[in-house]
Amino acid sequence: MIRKRIKNRLKGFSIVEICVVVAILTVFLIPVFTLMTRGSSGTIRNRNEILAQQYASNYIAYCNVVPFDNEKIAEVNEKVVNELNIDLKDGSSVNIDKTEDNFKRIVSIKDYPDTSDRPYKYKIVSVKIEWQQVGEKKKRDLVMSGLVTEK
Repeated sequence: MIRKRIKNRLKGFSIVEICVVVAILTVFLIPVFTLMTRGSSGTIRNRNEILAQQYASNYIAYCNVVPFDNEKIAEVNEKVVNELNIDLKDGSSVNIDKTEDNFKRIVSIKDYPDTSDRPYKYKIVSVKIEWQQVGEKKKRDLVMSGLVTEK
C-alpha cells in the first residue's frame, strides 16, 4: 500500500508532453526573436545614415572654416578624403574628423572665378559618402552640396 502511494506521487511528464510544450514555445518565441533582430538592424541602418550626413556636413563646414585660397579646398574631382586636419599656428596639425572604415568620403570641388557679373568668387563643394550595410550586397550613398564664398 505504501508503494502505491509513492508511485502515484512520482508521476511526471512523458517525453511526448515535453516535446509538445517545447514545440509550442518555439512557435511563440520565433516571431519575438525575429522582431528583435529586425529592430537592431534598423537601428544600425539609421546610425549609418546619420553618420553619413555628419561626415558630409563636417566637410562642408570645414571648407567654410579654411581660408578660401587654401590648397586643401582647391578644385578637385572625386578625391577620397577620409580625414580632416586643421593646421595650428605652431605648425602642428590636429585631426578633427576621421570616417569609420566602412565609410568613404568622396569630394568634388568646382571653382568659379570672379567675373564681371558676379562681384565675388565662390566654390561649389559636393560630398558623396558611400558605405555598405552589413549583410547587404548593394552599397548605399548620400550626396550633399554646399557653397563656399570668398570673404
